[in-house]
Amino acid sequence: MSWSAFLSKQSLPPVAATPYLAPATHLAVVRASGEEAGHYLQGQLSCDLREVDQGAHLTGMHLSLKGRGLVSVRVVRDGADYLLLTPSGQEEPLIKALMKYRLRAKVEFTLAEELAVILLAGNLPDTLPGPGQALRNDQGLWLCYPHTEHALLLASSEQAEVIWSQLASQHTPASANSATLADIEAGVGMIYPGAEDLFLPQVLNYDVTGGVNFKKGCYTGQEVVARMHFKGKLKQRMQRIDFTANIALQPGEVLRDGAGKAAGEVVISANTANGSAALIVLRRDTDGILFQEETPLNSQLGTLPYPLPWKE
Repeated sequence: MSWSAFLSKQSLPPVAATPYLAPATHLAVVRASGEEAGHYLQGQLSCDLREVDQGAHLTGMHLSLKGRGLVSVRVVRDGADYLLLTPSGQEEPLIKALMKYRLRAKVEFTLAEELAVILLAGNLPDTLPGPGQALRNDQGLWLCYPHTEHALLLASSEQAEVIWSQLASQHTPASANSATLADIEAGVGMIYPGAEDLFLPQVLNYDVTGGVNFKKGCYTGQEVVARMHFKGKLKQRMQRIDFTANIALQPGEVLRDGAGKAAGEVVISANTANGSAALIVLRRDTDGILFQEETPLNSQLGTLPYPLPWKE
């Protein structure tokens, strides 16, 4: 039975108490291979591939010339290759965007359809590496989140069902919603379909999470990003909100404050045990009480697992 067929037969709750595991089907995987893959990606992504080469995994963006994120990835080394985890639906745009500047560079991009992605929350195996690090074992390639006790496992699709059953002995199975919720809890923002060309890396807190490096050298859109960092003052950043209104929020959607003014844009949302949670790019002075047009979300500011470096 294929991994997707196995999941379709499961009756999984949208939310489970920690420790839990969930299929991270909100993510797709693209493989970058070729002798110049690392050098090429270093000139296309906002993060520093030298850290990835030393065992880290990092978020990063491929930017427009105006410094806004067109696509985003979590990048990790896999032998001589690199794996790029990107929101589902963005895998083809990611390949197209990266191929645009390839010219004669010796690098190829392919869908890694042979891999399944599983999210583990809490009760992580003792053998896993430290926060923000990656490790391969007999189950697959593990990526430990930097700020929360969450980890992603990139496993062979052929072995994923067996591995799922092994992990389920100590973790409650939950649906893909819980994998998205884990990203919200970790403060991991990415460019989902509908939010392209909206956000600077710093706006999604990539300057906090290692997703942008200001010393690595040139990459597409770097001048705008560096200018904001060294000379500018951000008026908005990604924050978490919790809300109880029965409203589905879409990436890129504009939310408003009590006066009807635009207050921020949606990054991603998921259900919780008591309602919903979302990552929202909010203006600094917003109190978290938000509206979808005139409909109240019944919302409040939540917490992120890292501090926000607002400049005074």
